[in-house]
Amino acid sequence: MKILILSDTHFPNFDSLNLKTGGGSQPDLEKFSPIPEILREKIKEADLIVHAGDFESEDAYNLFAKTGKLKAVYGNRDEEALTEKLPEKLIFEQNGLKFGVIHEAGRSLNDNTARWYMLEEMGVDVLIYGHIHTPSVDEYKGKFLICPGSPTKARMSEPSVAEITLADDIQKTIADIKIIPVAPAACGYLRFEEELVEKAKRNK
Repeated sequence: MKILILSDTHFPNFDSLNLKTGGGSQPDLEKFSPIPEILREKIKEADLIVHAGDFESEDAYNLFAKTGKLKAVYGNRDEEALTEKLPEKLIFEQNGLKFGVIHEAGRSLNDNTARWYMLEEMGVDVLIYGHIHTPSVDEYKGKFLICPGSPTKARMSEPSVAEITLADDIQKTIADIKIIPVAPAACGYLRFEEELVEKAKRNK
């Protein structure tokens, strides 16, 4: 089983993007050009989609909800319509594992102390969170903290999502966790770093 994890997609109301079609209908994921192609493929492959908040608009939420595979919480930048519709925290069980989802689990980029406390407070095996726009996976004694980063507004990282593969034949077993880049790094620092790596390879 594959669980796609994403957060901080930050798509405004589609009227502002000129994406509404005749009759007021909304585009589906296949026709929504702001979503990177790799992400579209991952959405198709996923058995479950978990979004840790900051859709930004109800239009964006509806786009993912139309898949019928979405579990989500609201984020600090979400419209009031979403804060009324979605929970701040979510706990669900899959293959015997308890998953917790929250948008903001701690403010620090590097110190996960507050997030480990949040995991314990929620009583879960895996805590999924967003807000920091930078991907991170941390493991301790078989429990996991996972931030997928952002597929559209990454900070000091490539635009990304995360994917969890659960073992189909064994309960409570995570077979794999991947951070998946979905687009080239927009940050100048990262482009410079990538150029240095490529130059070093050529000079070997």
